[in-house]
Amino acid sequence: MSVDFDTKLSGLAAQILRDAVGALEGDGIGANGLAAPQTGMLAGRLDVTTGSFSTLTGSFLATTGSFPVLTGPFPTIGTEPDKEIGLKKLFGLGAKLSPVRIPPTEQLAAHARSAPLMGKLEALAAWLGRGRPLGPGNELSDADATDAARCVGVSRGYLPYLWEYALTAGWFELDDNRRSKRPWAVLGDTARRWAEGDDSGTLGVWAVVFAAVLSQTLEVAASWDPGAARKLNFEGQGVVVAMMLFLARRAGLSLADVEDLLRGGTAGKRSSSRARRAWAGWVRKHGDPARLLVSELSALDAVAVPERNDGPFGLTPLAVWALREQVIRDGVKVPVLSMRMAEISAPSLVSMADGVEETEFAADFAAWLASRGPERGAEELLEFAGFGRARSRLVAVSLVHRIGPAAHRSWRDSMRRPELCGYARIALSVMEAELPRSALPADIEPGQEDLARVAADLLEAGFGEAAPDPRQIAAKFRQAVPEGAEIWIIELMSRSSHPQVIQVLTVLGRRHPDWGVAKAARKSGRRARRVRRARR
Repeated sequence: MSVDFDTKLSGLAAQILRDAVGALEGDGIGANGLAAPQTGMLAGRLDVTTGSFSTLTGSFLATTGSFPVLTGPFPTIGTEPDKEIGLKKLFGLGAKLSPVRIPPTEQLAAHARSAPLMGKLEALAAWLGRGRPLGPGNELSDADATDAARCVGVSRGYLPYLWEYALTAGWFELDDNRRSKRPWAVLGDTARRWAEGDDSGTLGVWAVVFAAVLSQTLEVAASWDPGAARKLNFEGQGVVVAMMLFLARRAGLSLADVEDLLRGGTAGKRSSSRARRAWAGWVRKHGDPARLLVSELSALDAVAVPERNDGPFGLTPLAVWALREQVIRDGVKVPVLSMRMAEISAPSLVSMADGVEETEFAADFAAWLASRGPERGAEELLEFAGFGRARSRLVAVSLVHRIGPAAHRSWRDSMRRPELCGYARIALSVMEAELPRSALPADIEPGQEDLARVAADLLEAGFGEAAPDPRQIAAKFRQAVPEGAEIWIIELMSRSSHPQVIQVLTVLGRRHPDWGVAKAARKSGRRARRVRRARR
C-alpha cells in the first residue's frame, strides 16, 4: 500500500464519524466542529475471504480478497471527505447495493429516544447541569466521577466510556473562557438539540452518538492497558464492523464472526503468530473486545442481539438508516423498499432477498404472493429472470421453487426462453408426481444445452474464485436445483462434455459441505471428463 494511498485513506473515518445524515446541517450542531480523537487508524489490510464473510452477496467485492482499511488520523467531524477515495472504493462497493426497508421518521425517532444509552447520556447531562470543573487531562476529579456514576446509575469503571461518547459527539464541550484556572465541561450543542425533541434533530443526534460509539468504545478499552494495546491496533475497528454488518445485513454476523473480524483487523501487518498471542493475552486479561463492542451498540439500539448465543445479529433500522445515508453520500445507490408488499415489483423483491433477514423475507414473500396470487407471482418472477443477470436469475428461480406446483403453468410457458428452459425442466421434473400428465410438456428432462446454461449461471454467480466458500456453493446450487433433486441433476451433468458443466462438478466435488452431494459430484465429474476426452 503506497504512502499516497494511505494519505488519501486518512480522511475516511470522518465519513462515518461526522453526523452521517445531514439532518443536523444548518441546525447549529457542531458549529465549532465536533472534534474526533486525533488518533491513527487501522494499518495494513483486512482479509475477509474466510469464514462466513465470504457468504456475503451483492456488490461487495471484498469477499473474494483483502481490502485496505482505514488508515491515518481522524479529522474533525464535519470536514469534507477526500474526493478521490471513499467508502465506495475502500470497501469495493458497486454503484448500487441491495435495497433496504426503513420505517417512517417518527418510528425511527421513537426508537432512538428509547435507547438505554441515550437515557444514560440524558442523566449525565442532568448531573452536569451548568458545568463541572475538570482536572489534569480534562478529566473529572475522583469525587465528581464517583458522584456522576451514582447519579447516572452506572459503575465507576463504565463512566469513562460514557464520558468519551459525550465529548466525541459534542454532547459536552470544554469551556476555557470561565474565570477559572481549570477548564469546565458544559453542555454542548447535541445535548441541547436532543432536548428540543423534534424527530429530525433526534435522529441526527442519535447518528452522531452512533459514530462516537463506533470510534470510542475500543479506544477507551485500549486506554486501560496501553502496553498491551500497543501490540494490537483497535483504532477504527468499530467503523469496519459497522460497515460489515451493513453489507451483510441479511445474513447478519455472529459474535464469533465479529471476533474474527476484530482479531484480523487489530493484527495489521504483524506476523500471525505474534498477533494471535497478543490477542489471546488481551482476551484473557480484559475480556473479548467483540462482546464489548456489541454490548455498547446494543445499548444504543444499533444492533439487535439474537436470542441464541450463537445466532447471528444484525443492524437495527436506526443503524441501517444512518449508514445508508452515509454510503449514498459517496455515490452508492441504496434503494428504499416500500413498506407495503403489494407495491413491490418482482425486480425489487429479488433485490430485497439480499438485504433482508431470511425470517423477515419469508413473511414478506408470503405477503407479496398473497397480494397477486401464485400464478401471477410466478409469472412476474420468471419474466424478470429471463432478462436478469445470473445472480438475480438464480434468486428469482429459487423464489418460484417456493411456490410449488401452483407455478407449473408459468414454468411450462418459460420453456420457450433459452435462459429459463433448463430451470423449467428441472422444476417440472421434480413436481411431476404432483401434476396430471396433461399439465406437463412432452419432454421435461433437462438436456445437455439446458445444463450448460445452468452451469454458466452458477459460474457467473460466484463459482469462479480460486477457493470458493462451501456455503456459498451450497446456497447457489440450492437456488438452481430444488431440495432433494441434487443427486439426480449431478447424474445428468455427468453425461455432458461441456467444460462449464465439468467445472461446476469439480467445484461441487471439492467444496460442497454435504458429503453425499460432494461424493456424487466427484464421481460425475470423472465421468464427464471421460466423455469429453472420448468426443475429442
